[in-house]
Amino acid sequence: MASATGGSERSPLLPGGSNGPRAGSSYSSAFGVTAEQLTDMLDPKDPEKLRELGGAEQVCKQLQVDPKVGLRQREQIGGAGGDEPFQARRAAFGRNTLPEARMVTFWQLLYAAYNDRTLIEAHGRRSGNARTANRE
Repeated sequence: MASATGGSERSPLLPGGSNGPRAGSSYSSAFGVTAEQLTDMLDPKDPEKLRELGGAEQVCKQLQVDPKVGLRQREQIGGAGGDEPFQARRAAFGRNTLPEARMVTFWQLLYAAYNDRTLIEAHGRRSGNARTANRE
């Protein structure tokens, strides 16, 4: 059924499109860790990469995030000078959004089920059992 939904391949967390960080951004150095380093650590999960970055506490410190509370209130409101909230983070790491999932129509699901080998074999066995029962 993977063919009806477009396959099961995972796309990278940072596609580099309009959602991704800007190339050559000076903001990433302000945080001490780059989006690529975080992606390498999380996709797939790699505890060794976390240790290389100094552990969870050090990563939180570099990202200027309180591990118990999250982002600071002043950054949520808009930061200094009335800038847009999270402007530095968006410039360094991109927007925090997921790509929109592709919709699968009823007919695509029906087609996938119709071509499912397990269902075809089950139907064939059922039909075969009905024919042998009628002969007796």
